[in-house]
Amino acid sequence: MRGRSVLRGILLLVAIGAIAAGCGPTYPECNTDEHCADYDEVCVNGFCKQCRDDSQCNADDSCKVCGVGNVCVTAPGCCHNDLDCPNGVCRMSGPDKGQCFGNCKDSTQCPSDQECKGNMCVPKAECTGPGQCGPDKECMDGRCIDKCKPELVYFEYNESRIRSEYKAVLEAGIKCLKERNQDFAIEGHCDERGTDEYNLALGSKRAKAVLRYLKRLDIPESLMSMLSYGEERPVCGGHSEDCWQRNRRTEFTFK
Repeated sequence: MRGRSVLRGILLLVAIGAIAAGCGPTYPECNTDEHCADYDEVCVNGFCKQCRDDSQCNADDSCKVCGVGNVCVTAPGCCHNDLDCPNGVCRMSGPDKGQCFGNCKDSTQCPSDQECKGNMCVPKAECTGPGQCGPDKECMDGRCIDKCKPELVYFEYNESRIRSEYKAVLEAGIKCLKERNQDFAIEGHCDERGTDEYNLALGSKRAKAVLRYLKRLDIPESLMSMLSYGEERPVCGGHSEDCWQRNRRTEFTFK
Protein backbone atom coordinates (compact mmCIF):
# COMPACT_ATOMS: atom_id res chain seq x y z
CA MET A 1 0.00 0.00 0.00
CA ARG A 2 2.79 2.36 0.94
CA GLY A 3 4.57 1.77 -2.39
CA ARG A 4 1.42 2.61 -4.29
CA SER A 5 1.10 5.89 -2.37
CA VAL A 6 4.65 6.88 -3.26
CA LEU A 7 4.02 6.04 -6.90
CA ARG A 8 0.85 8.11 -6.92
CA GLY A 9 2.78 11.05 -5.44
CA ILE A 10 5.45 10.83 -8.12
CA LEU A 11 2.86 10.64 -10.91
CA LEU A 12 1.06 13.62 -9.42
CA LEU A 13 4.23 15.73 -9.36
CA VAL A 14 4.99 14.81 -12.98
CA ALA A 15 1.46 15.77 -14.00
CA ILE A 16 1.69 19.07 -12.16
CA GLY A 17 5.01 19.80 -13.90
CA ALA A 18 3.57 18.96 -17.30
CA ILE A 19 0.58 21.18 -16.67
CA ALA A 20 2.84 24.00 -15.53
CA ALA A 21 4.99 23.63 -18.65
CA GLY A 22 1.98 23.56 -20.90
CA CYS A 23 0.67 26.77 -19.36
CA GLY A 24 3.85 28.79 -20.21
CA PRO A 25 3.83 31.62 -22.83
CA THR A 26 3.66 30.63 -26.50
CA TYR A 27 6.24 32.12 -28.95
CA PRO A 28 6.63 34.96 -29.66
CA GLU A 29 5.30 35.82 -26.18
CA CYS A 30 7.75 35.44 -23.29
CA ASN A 31 8.43 36.12 -19.66
CA THR A 32 12.20 35.59 -19.68
CA ASP A 33 15.02 35.27 -22.20
CA GLU A 34 14.87 31.49 -21.70
CA HIS A 35 11.51 31.42 -23.49
CA CYS A 36 13.25 32.89 -26.61
CA ALA A 37 16.53 30.98 -26.43
CA ASP A 38 15.52 28.36 -29.00
CA TYR A 39 15.12 31.17 -31.53
CA ASP A 40 18.38 32.97 -30.62
CA GLU A 41 16.33 35.93 -29.43
CA VAL A 42 15.75 37.83 -26.20
CA CYS A 43 12.62 38.80 -24.30
CA VAL A 44 11.67 42.47 -24.72
CA ASN A 45 8.44 43.77 -23.17
CA GLY A 46 6.87 40.30 -23.23
CA PHE A 47 7.84 39.37 -26.78
CA CYS A 48 10.81 37.61 -28.33
CA LYS A 49 12.90 40.03 -30.38
CA GLN A 50 16.23 39.91 -32.20
CA CYS A 51 17.85 42.38 -29.81
CA ARG A 52 17.47 44.45 -26.70
CA ASP A 53 20.64 46.47 -27.32
CA ASP A 54 23.65 46.46 -29.70
CA SER A 55 25.39 43.66 -27.83
CA GLN A 56 22.99 41.07 -29.25
CA CYS A 57 23.84 42.22 -32.82
CA ASN A 58 27.53 43.07 -33.07
CA ALA A 59 29.11 39.98 -31.56
CA ASP A 60 29.67 38.51 -35.03
CA ASP A 61 29.45 41.70 -37.12
CA SER A 62 30.81 44.97 -35.76
CA CYS A 63 28.64 46.95 -38.19
CA LYS A 64 25.37 45.58 -36.79
CA VAL A 65 23.34 47.59 -34.24
CA CYS A 66 19.93 47.18 -32.61
CA GLY A 67 17.55 49.27 -34.68
CA VAL A 68 13.89 50.26 -34.69
CA GLY A 69 11.58 47.38 -33.82
CA ASN A 70 14.41 45.59 -31.98
CA VAL A 71 15.80 44.25 -35.23
CA CYS A 72 19.55 43.96 -35.99
CA VAL A 73 20.49 46.35 -38.82
CA THR A 74 23.72 47.65 -40.38
CA ALA A 75 24.81 50.99 -38.95
CA PRO A 76 24.70 53.75 -41.63
CA GLY A 77 28.09 54.17 -43.31
CA CYS A 78 29.70 51.25 -41.48
CA CYS A 79 31.75 48.94 -43.70
CA HIS A 80 34.28 46.12 -43.85
CA ASN A 81 35.34 46.63 -47.48
CA ASP A 82 34.43 48.65 -50.60
CA LEU A 83 31.61 46.22 -51.42
CA ASP A 84 29.75 47.59 -48.39
CA CYS A 85 29.93 51.09 -49.94
CA PRO A 86 28.15 50.93 -53.33
CA ASN A 87 28.82 54.59 -54.12
CA GLY A 88 32.11 55.09 -52.34
CA VAL A 89 35.05 53.48 -50.61
CA CYS A 90 35.63 51.96 -47.19
CA ARG A 91 38.34 53.58 -45.10
CA MET A 92 40.64 50.78 -43.95
CA SER A 93 42.88 52.83 -41.64
CA GLY A 94 43.02 56.03 -39.62
CA PRO A 95 40.41 57.54 -37.29
CA ASP A 96 37.66 56.91 -39.85
CA LYS A 97 38.47 53.21 -40.24
CA GLY A 98 35.40 51.15 -41.04
CA GLN A 99 33.43 54.11 -42.44
CA CYS A 100 32.15 54.58 -45.99
CA PHE A 101 33.18 57.71 -47.83
CA GLY A 102 31.11 58.52 -50.86
CA ASN A 103 27.79 58.35 -49.02
CA CYS A 104 27.25 61.38 -46.81
CA LYS A 105 24.65 63.64 -45.25
CA ASP A 106 26.94 66.62 -44.72
CA SER A 107 30.59 67.58 -45.25
CA THR A 108 31.59 66.53 -41.73
CA GLN A 109 31.33 62.93 -42.95
CA CYS A 110 33.87 63.52 -45.74
CA PRO A 111 37.69 63.76 -45.69
CA SER A 112 39.07 67.25 -45.09
CA ASP A 113 39.81 67.82 -48.79
CA GLN A 114 36.27 66.87 -49.85
CA GLU A 115 32.73 68.14 -49.39
CA CYS A 116 29.29 66.53 -49.47
CA LYS A 117 27.23 67.19 -52.60
CA GLY A 118 24.23 65.12 -53.61
CA ASN A 119 25.04 62.65 -50.80
CA MET A 120 28.45 62.04 -52.35
CA CYS A 121 31.88 63.06 -51.05
CA VAL A 122 33.52 65.00 -53.88
CA PRO A 123 36.70 67.14 -54.10
CA LYS A 124 36.13 70.65 -52.76
CA ALA A 125 35.46 73.22 -55.47
CA GLU A 126 38.48 75.27 -56.55
CA CYS A 127 36.23 77.95 -57.96
CA THR A 128 32.60 79.00 -58.24
CA GLY A 129 32.68 81.45 -61.14
CA PRO A 130 34.69 83.57 -63.62
CA GLY A 131 37.86 85.39 -62.61
CA GLN A 132 38.92 82.97 -59.87
CA CYS A 133 41.40 80.83 -61.79
CA GLY A 134 43.97 83.17 -63.35
CA PRO A 135 44.38 84.42 -66.92
CA ASP A 136 45.02 81.07 -68.64
CA LYS A 137 42.40 79.04 -66.80
CA GLU A 138 38.64 78.98 -66.53
CA CYS A 139 36.16 77.66 -63.99
CA MET A 140 34.23 74.59 -65.09
CA ASP A 141 32.24 72.34 -62.72
CA GLY A 142 34.13 73.75 -59.75
CA ARG A 143 37.57 73.02 -61.23
CA CYS A 144 40.12 75.41 -62.71
CA ILE A 145 41.01 74.03 -66.13
CA ASP A 146 43.36 75.31 -68.81
CA LYS A 147 41.74 77.51 -71.39
CA CYS A 148 42.31 76.56 -74.97
CA LYS A 149 45.60 77.83 -76.35
CA PRO A 150 46.93 77.64 -79.94
CA GLU A 151 49.94 75.42 -80.51
CA LEU A 152 53.45 76.71 -81.10
CA VAL A 153 54.70 77.58 -84.59
CA TYR A 154 58.25 76.49 -85.48
CA PHE A 155 60.56 77.98 -88.10
CA GLU A 156 63.48 76.96 -90.27
CA TYR A 157 66.95 78.30 -89.48
CA ASN A 158 67.25 82.02 -90.20
CA GLU A 159 63.67 82.09 -91.53
CA SER A 160 60.49 83.99 -90.59
CA ARG A 161 58.30 82.43 -93.29
CA ILE A 162 55.45 80.30 -91.93
CA ARG A 163 55.68 76.77 -93.30
CA SER A 164 52.50 75.24 -94.72
CA GLU A 165 52.09 72.70 -91.90
CA TYR A 166 52.13 75.52 -89.34
CA LYS A 167 49.58 77.54 -91.29
CA ALA A 168 47.29 74.57 -90.61
CA VAL A 169 48.23 74.78 -86.91
CA LEU A 170 47.22 78.44 -86.79
CA GLU A 171 43.98 77.75 -88.64
CA ALA A 172 43.16 75.02 -86.12
CA GLY A 173 43.64 77.54 -83.30
CA ILE A 174 41.28 80.14 -84.74
CA LYS A 175 38.20 78.76 -82.97
CA CYS A 176 40.04 78.88 -79.64
CA LEU A 177 41.18 82.48 -80.16
CA LYS A 178 37.71 83.61 -81.12
CA GLU A 179 36.10 81.82 -78.17
CA ARG A 180 38.50 83.40 -75.70
CA ASN A 181 38.21 86.84 -77.32
CA GLN A 182 41.07 87.91 -75.10
CA ASP A 183 44.12 90.12 -75.66
CA PHE A 184 47.29 88.13 -76.33
CA ALA A 185 50.91 88.64 -77.26
CA ILE A 186 52.71 86.76 -80.00
CA GLU A 187 56.24 86.03 -78.76
CA GLY A 188 59.05 85.47 -81.22
CA HIS A 189 62.03 83.25 -80.23
CA CYS A 190 65.29 82.15 -81.85
CA ASP A 191 68.08 79.65 -81.32
CA GLU A 192 71.43 80.71 -79.90
CA ARG A 193 73.23 81.25 -83.19
CA GLY A 194 73.68 84.84 -84.31
CA THR A 195 74.17 88.07 -82.37
CA ASP A 196 71.71 89.28 -79.79
CA GLU A 197 70.66 92.17 -82.01
CA TYR A 198 70.14 89.94 -85.03
CA ASN A 199 68.06 87.42 -83.08
CA LEU A 200 65.87 90.11 -81.51
CA ALA A 201 65.10 91.37 -85.00
CA LEU A 202 64.48 87.85 -86.32
CA GLY A 203 62.14 87.11 -83.40
CA SER A 204 60.15 90.25 -84.26
CA LYS A 205 59.87 89.14 -87.91
CA ARG A 206 58.53 85.76 -86.83
CA ALA A 207 55.95 87.32 -84.48
CA LYS A 208 54.90 89.76 -87.20
CA ALA A 209 54.46 86.95 -89.74
CA VAL A 210 52.11 85.14 -87.37
CA LEU A 211 50.17 88.33 -86.60
CA ARG A 212 49.64 89.00 -90.29
CA TYR A 213 48.42 85.47 -90.92
CA LEU A 214 45.98 85.60 -88.02
CA LYS A 215 44.69 88.95 -89.24
CA ARG A 216 43.93 87.29 -92.60
CA LEU A 217 41.93 84.71 -90.64
CA ASP A 218 39.75 87.48 -89.13
CA ILE A 219 41.36 87.76 -85.73
CA PRO A 220 40.99 91.45 -84.72
CA GLU A 221 44.34 93.23 -84.72
CA SER A 222 43.21 95.04 -81.58
CA LEU A 223 43.55 91.78 -79.64
CA MET A 224 47.12 91.11 -80.79
CA SER A 225 50.52 92.50 -79.86
CA MET A 226 54.07 91.38 -80.67
CA LEU A 227 57.11 90.74 -78.53
CA SER A 228 60.56 89.38 -79.35
CA TYR A 229 62.82 87.61 -76.87
CA GLY A 230 65.43 86.66 -79.43
CA GLU A 231 67.55 83.88 -77.93
CA GLU A 232 66.89 84.88 -74.30
CA ARG A 233 64.24 82.25 -73.48
CA PRO A 234 65.20 78.86 -74.91
CA VAL A 235 63.08 75.83 -74.04
CA CYS A 236 66.05 73.54 -74.69
CA GLY A 237 69.55 74.29 -73.40
CA GLY A 238 71.51 71.93 -75.66
CA HIS A 239 73.71 72.83 -78.64
CA SER A 240 72.31 70.47 -81.26
CA GLU A 241 69.94 70.90 -84.19
CA ASP A 242 67.22 69.16 -82.20
CA CYS A 243 67.36 71.84 -79.49
CA TRP A 244 67.80 74.69 -81.93
CA GLN A 245 64.69 73.58 -83.81
CA ARG A 246 62.64 73.66 -80.60
CA ASN A 247 63.88 77.15 -79.78
CA ARG A 248 62.98 78.65 -83.19
CA ARG A 249 59.32 79.33 -82.44
CA THR A 250 56.45 81.69 -81.73
CA GLU A 251 54.08 81.14 -78.83
CA PHE A 252 51.03 82.88 -77.38
CA THR A 253 50.70 84.60 -74.01
CA PHE A 254 47.27 85.78 -72.97
CA LYS A 255 46.89 88.96 -70.93
